[in-house]
Amino acid sequence: MNNSNRLVAASLFLVLMTGCSTIRVRVDSPSPAAQARRVNDALASLPAETDAAKWLRAAQARGIAEDQRLQSLISAAHAALPKAIEAEPGALAIYNTAVAGIVRFSQEKNFAVLQPRSGAWGFELVRSGQARLDPSQCDKLTEAANVRIAGLQQRETQRGIGVPYVFNYFSNSPFLADQPGVSLAGMSIPATAILTFRGRSATLSFYDTLEEDRVRLSGRRVQLAADFSAPIAQLISRSANRSLDIRSFLQTGKFFPRAGLFQFQPYNANKIPVVFVHGLLSRPEVWTQALNGMMADRTIRQRYQFWFLLYPTGLPIWKSTALLRAELDRYHRSLESHGTNPRLDRIVLIGHSMGGLISSLAIRQGGEKLWRQFSDNNPDAITLSPSARKMFRELIFFEPRKDVGRVIFVATPHRGSQLAMNPVARLASRLIQLPGLIGSQDRMELLGALRDDARDLLRAPATSLHFLKANSPLITSIQSLPLTRTIPYHSIIGDRGRGDSPKSSDGVVPYWSSHLPTATSEKIVPSDHGANENPEAIREMRRILLENLR
Repeated sequence: MNNSNRLVAASLFLVLMTGCSTIRVRVDSPSPAAQARRVNDALASLPAETDAAKWLRAAQARGIAEDQRLQSLISAAHAALPKAIEAEPGALAIYNTAVAGIVRFSQEKNFAVLQPRSGAWGFELVRSGQARLDPSQCDKLTEAANVRIAGLQQRETQRGIGVPYVFNYFSNSPFLADQPGVSLAGMSIPATAILTFRGRSATLSFYDTLEEDRVRLSGRRVQLAADFSAPIAQLISRSANRSLDIRSFLQTGKFFPRAGLFQFQPYNANKIPVVFVHGLLSRPEVWTQALNGMMADRTIRQRYQFWFLLYPTGLPIWKSTALLRAELDRYHRSLESHGTNPRLDRIVLIGHSMGGLISSLAIRQGGEKLWRQFSDNNPDAITLSPSARKMFRELIFFEPRKDVGRVIFVATPHRGSQLAMNPVARLASRLIQLPGLIGSQDRMELLGALRDDARDLLRAPATSLHFLKANSPLITSIQSLPLTRTIPYHSIIGDRGRGDSPKSSDGVVPYWSSHLPTATSEKIVPSDHGANENPEAIREMRRILLENLR
């Protein structure tokens, strides 16, 4: 990037984006000293003469044989379990410490089939079953307590029994082979380890707590301990870990092949998809706070799954929407290859800023009404190559998605923004390198079919900034397309805490641009343009998702 481009990028950073944060993640290696402190803390929580404390102390003896150590840890967990189920703090600390020791023992053996050669207890590791994960299949297992996070508004955890872990799967993991949208960062899943007993046999299980966070122990249904923020943080640590993406904005053609729809978690046919669509100059990481906030609600965790659209934001909005449509179609083909899934027809779109415009186009009616705004010619009479005609019809002749059940607009410039007319923005628009979507001959044929006034509008550079000018003919053309009446949509709008709506602005988008009189609900939050990260806005998203279930 040359100096001119850097100047533009810095200016756009200051002018167009606010409220973006980076999550800082550190994973501590559990040292022997730290493990010893953990054991001592657990032992201090119960009288020394209790069986649970005696067995845990025995497991720490120097020179103890491996079988004896495992037997002592199992005995400690077994002795502590009855009171741990009652949430008695000392017993819970002993039980969890013993389970963590058993996991470390198993991890040292690469989770091979372990059968003690001696002792009173049999031992097995459950590798499959309802909501259970096989630790030997993950690429990296991390205890959640060792994941240090800075930058999240709140760490979303749950009290209960068991030891929370993160199952990290890299992008080439066989475990993810049948998933339609695996990002380069792979996936990270929250799981909790527990030890259960039947007769003289002990069983170690890891439960995916996004799927099941209650288990039956000794005839009672109890809540598992869980950490829902640690997997998000570990996933972020393997991604670009930034909310802004200026390079893909300016070098749209270079980054277009990396675009797509990606999953946060493995697909579950019983959960409704929520698709987050980021805005100008952004990346999916801009939704980190919102995703973390969704994890705070058990009903949302159980009933929804989260996907993210990644696209280079210099693209024209029409093309970005066509990408979203194509990716949703691809998911349907992949996920419904053995039958339809009704929950795939209830997708919720949540779009921030320009991502809201992309989401808006997904539920609008294109076709003749759109084409007639730019041309008086018969579209079928235009001589185009097959690939160009296919793209032309995708961009113009579209219908509202039948698989979208609800849309949430966050700080969305439905009528454009004055900042898109800023001299810096105009310079940036000229610097954007668009992909060669169609050949020069096809481009000439299309431009020749347009009216003179429309030809100037759509001639290069027809970038995203070109479309975002306040009340421009291009943005007006979107507004003229009818929104489907069968899909409810909601608005979340920032006013910078001034309480001056309808004369308000979030600093980038004024209220008159983001307000939709036909919205099912409208929520004003004390936020700048980064309303996607505002706590009140995140609570409103949760409210709408819960309402969607009713």
